[in-house]
Amino acid sequence: MKTFMKLAKTSFIVLLVMTSMALMSFTTEGSPAGMAFALSNENSTLAWEGTKPGGAHYGVIDVVSGKIDTDGQQVTGGSFIIDMNSIICQDLASERMNSRLVGHLKSEDFFHTEAYPKAFFNITNVTPRQSEAEGFSANYMVTGNLTIRGNSNEISFPANITMDDRLVYAKTGQIELDRTKWNVNFQSKKIFSNLADRYIDDIMIVSLDLRFDRS
Repeated sequence: MKTFMKLAKTSFIVLLVMTSMALMSFTTEGSPAGMAFALSNENSTLAWEGTKPGGAHYGVIDVVSGKIDTDGQQVTGGSFIIDMNSIICQDLASERMNSRLVGHLKSEDFFHTEAYPKAFFNITNVTPRQSEAEGFSANYMVTGNLTIRGNSNEISFPANITMDDRLVYAKTGQIELDRTKWNVNFQSKKIFSNLADRYIDDIMIVSLDLRFDRS
């Protein structure tokens, strides 16, 4: 009888330890305490477009690193970094004209990449919502601080976010940004009144297609 009681007590202690270990694992890796996901930069893109009277230019920029935090059900926070020196123009076939435009975009007239090689976005709030815009279905509104040329401004935009325990995938429609808020003022008719039709539109358009894998 004593042997049986001793075995039962030992079994109970082992079970208690195993349960505690399982709960600790669930807390650090399962949904109640959240999960972290790291940017897959080879599967992520940031597209841009700038317009002016009679024309437009467009291309891509590399999103080089980032993370997403979740509570197991939805995104709760995160951030990513953009390499402004990686900017590419995709609409100019002439190598000379393409190189000239990209060099100008990197100059102090625009993004001043020598002084500010990186741009940053930090998520501050993610709110569930449903919206349809030009065929784009969004299930969240994302708010955060975007830093370009050392200037930070809060922006909000709809996004379609899907996730499971392996990855988070986020896609946006067109996000309209007033470049003058980040001191990108070259040929802005808001800043300069004598440009006639030689201005560049203040609104620049970006869109995101990002994948984050389980850390």
